[in-house]
Amino acid sequence: METQLVRLDKPYNIICGNNGRIALHIATLIVITEFQQRDEKGNVIGTVPQTKCYPVVSENLSMEGDVWIGSELKECHVICKEKNIVGLYSLKSLMEFCAKSDVTFYTEKMPHFFSMAMMQYDCPIVLPKDNNDKIISSFEINLLFEENNDGNTCMVYADKNSDFYFYEYFTNAPELFNYIHTNLKAVQYMAELRDAYLQILRFEGLRSITFTTKDENYKWFVEQLNAYKVD
Repeated sequence: METQLVRLDKPYNIICGNNGRIALHIATLIVITEFQQRDEKGNVIGTVPQTKCYPVVSENLSMEGDVWIGSELKECHVICKEKNIVGLYSLKSLMEFCAKSDVTFYTEKMPHFFSMAMMQYDCPIVLPKDNNDKIISSFEINLLFEENNDGNTCMVYADKNSDFYFYEYFTNAPELFNYIHTNLKAVQYMAELRDAYLQILRFEGLRSITFTTKDENYKWFVEQLNAYKVD
């Protein structure tokens, strides 16, 4: 096995690994190993080099490196560079990355992790502006509903033009039975995520996030979501 450490120059990238952690990428550890190739009879016929790159990160600005052995560099998501201004697209792309990486136990906490990291690495978060150059303080999220498993389950998600990431699934049922446990959990989760966005962006001017849909069959879900108050 051969290893090589490549140190990077400032400004460093702020990255998120598939471990759900956010840190400065200060160096890269390159690990080269050789694997034996065998024929059908099990005889060694040669060796094949395999190269893996792991990020060396700093989470506390001490510049002491911590190697993310469990997260190859290609599996990490680059949020931005330190001391950059970031918009909502950075948070949305991070949330989508976490969902695809199945960092499910971090999803509802990720907005707070993002906010703390942006503060720590001196990255001001800005909201978009309207045509009059005023900060947009209220957002309306159009939700789409996609039935699966012969209509027994349903995925709900924000359309691609939305400024915020929302995604969940629930057990499908007629409107009369929409208070079953799994549906309430889906409403609760999305409401908690809505409130997390509102909390971390309140100082930037965010005041409200409301939901709508063009799907008449799921008006009841949107009504519950808009009315749901998180304790």
